[in-house]
Amino acid sequence: MLIQIEKTAFLLILITAIFYMLFLTGMWIIYSERLKSLCAKIRMHNRLRARKNELKPESKVELHIRNVLSTALKKPVEPKTFIRYSLLIFILILLIGVKNVSLPSSLLTALLLSVMPYLMLRVKIETVRRKSSYEGEKLISEFLCQYRMSCLNIYKTIEQVILVSEGTKITGKLLFKLLIELRNTGDPKVIKEATERFAYGINTNWSRMLANCIRISSENGTNITLALEDIQIQLREARLMFEERKRLNSESARMTVFLAPVMYIGTIVMSVRYLGMPLTKVLNNQLYTEQGFLLLLLIIFLFLFNLALIEMIMNQRFDY
Repeated sequence: MLIQIEKTAFLLILITAIFYMLFLTGMWIIYSERLKSLCAKIRMHNRLRARKNELKPESKVELHIRNVLSTALKKPVEPKTFIRYSLLIFILILLIGVKNVSLPSSLLTALLLSVMPYLMLRVKIETVRRKSSYEGEKLISEFLCQYRMSCLNIYKTIEQVILVSEGTKITGKLLFKLLIELRNTGDPKVIKEATERFAYGINTNWSRMLANCIRISSENGTNITLALEDIQIQLREARLMFEERKRLNSESARMTVFLAPVMYIGTIVMSVRYLGMPLTKVLNNQLYTEQGFLLLLLIIFLFLFNLALIEMIMNQRFDY
């Protein structure tokens, strides 16, 4: 009896499934053309919207983020995607923080953590800029040589510079990205944006002049030999000034690093030897009195501040 009931239930399910299939088949036969037309309209609408977004000019924030991502990453993401992920980090940290700490603290924490990826990218960019700036002389010299050998063909010139140039590891990568963008377009606006991104990656006067030369040659085929020679001459003059500045800064660094501690120790020795003060009293006045301790902190702060200034000056980008 139980087996008979199971067979009857199975038949009912099977018949119901067949009826549904027949119904759906009939609906498809009747409305298939309308459904296909509706799908085509949806696809066309999506294409038009995507095309409209492509033609819509980027905001200054998006353009800045695109330049940052293009310079810092090998495979850059879209600026809007980066902004979305940053907002997502902000919201997640904020929701987690509200449950544990006060709202101002959670807002500050979420803001700091969401901005952290951008700050890391900026640190990397500054490192890339400083290192790439010292490749200027070799790059311009090789660029000028290959430009003449390539019969003033700017695309072949960039390709040969990437292949044969030595000592231009960072600028070579930036040139490779630039070459890909130039070969994929003939639009002057896109060419201008690509060359500006190349100049942004180095951020020196000579890189901006080189980018401008590449843009002019790509758009009009103009001979840029004289412009490249002028850049090369200015870089040679800048090299002499850079070496002189480096020598002077080295003397300042040695005076700060070695002379300042020696002078401080010398004052202690003079206090003990010539003023007759016991060493324990000198140390006690320096460390355990308010005025002495504040003076010691001020000395240490100014010493470190001078070291930081010298480091910033000595690690400037090579430019004219």
